[in-house]
Amino acid sequence: MVATSARLAKTISSLPPCCLRIHPSDTTKIYIGTYKLEEDTGTKHGSLDVYKYETNSLSLIVSVATNSAILDIKFNPQDPSQLISAHSDGHLIVWKIGQDDQEITKLQEVTIDEECNCITSVFYNPNNPHQVLVTLTNGYSAIYDLSSNSTTYLETQHTLECWTGSFGELGQLNHVVYTGGDDSQLIAHDLRTSSPIWALSRGHDAGVVSILSPSSQCNNSNSNLLWTGSYDDHLRVWDLRCIDKSNPSLMEGLLPKKIHEENLGGGVWRLIPSPRVNDDRILSCCMYDGARIIDTNGSDFTVEKYFKKDHESMCYGGDWSSDGDYVATCSFYDKVVQIWSPDKIEK
Repeated sequence: MVATSARLAKTISSLPPCCLRIHPSDTTKIYIGTYKLEEDTGTKHGSLDVYKYETNSLSLIVSVATNSAILDIKFNPQDPSQLISAHSDGHLIVWKIGQDDQEITKLQEVTIDEECNCITSVFYNPNNPHQVLVTLTNGYSAIYDLSSNSTTYLETQHTLECWTGSFGELGQLNHVVYTGGDDSQLIAHDLRTSSPIWALSRGHDAGVVSILSPSSQCNNSNSNLLWTGSYDDHLRVWDLRCIDKSNPSLMEGLLPKKIHEENLGGGVWRLIPSPRVNDDRILSCCMYDGARIIDTNGSDFTVEKYFKKDHESMCYGGDWSSDGDYVATCSFYDKVVQIWSPDKIEK
């Protein structure tokens, strides 16, 4: 039986929480993007909320209302004072996070999609902090350059919503972008050309909603492995068939090979690696069945910890504190935010 993690704190947000990140250099601050659909008018709005975590308690310290709903937020990996949010009206907002708890300033707001398709996710390029990958509900994905304010669409699109993506990082993979969509496709794009490297249309029984690629933080000793999560409740590991593990690359048209999969009991919406050195565990937000801590060993993996408690609806958002001491997760319709331990079990 999988051990249940111990809860450390809980609160209820004002609006449904859709995404969550913990400040990289201040583990007491938790940032949450909210998403509210007004049924009578069909309009969407949200907020960027900041909570303070102290022993056994979570308290809201600031809330900035937004005219559109927030679907994703990310901190700049090279500048923890910068946070970016993805919105339901096709906009990106770049925020400046100050030292003071109350200091949140809107630096830049840009329109990615003129037709107001939702931006479903946003990712900083780990090799170029001025570039972000955005994915859209119309199936498109694009690279937005924060310094030149230019948008470059990736030529190969998904036939349904594009839910997620990931930059390659190691070796020759630093020119690769992966995207996953509601059409169950996983696509590898080459940023140097307009043609895709490959499109994997078989292998997932439902939409691809999370991707974890090899990086300096995760699976750097297994740079040929790619992890994907799907609406079909499965976590899968793929062999990218690297020519040289010390300098990995992809072979055009040669599809990755599935080497391991497991049903986690809920849609695998998020995959977040542990920030601890030499810790190969992954946090997975599993939608309608809480969250998991997954212990990886090369291409193999096992579920080490399980956490649900009061997450009775979709667990969409989650993150590790930068010291790895705690995990925060949120669930949507019930508006529950919980702090729990990845190490300690419930007694």
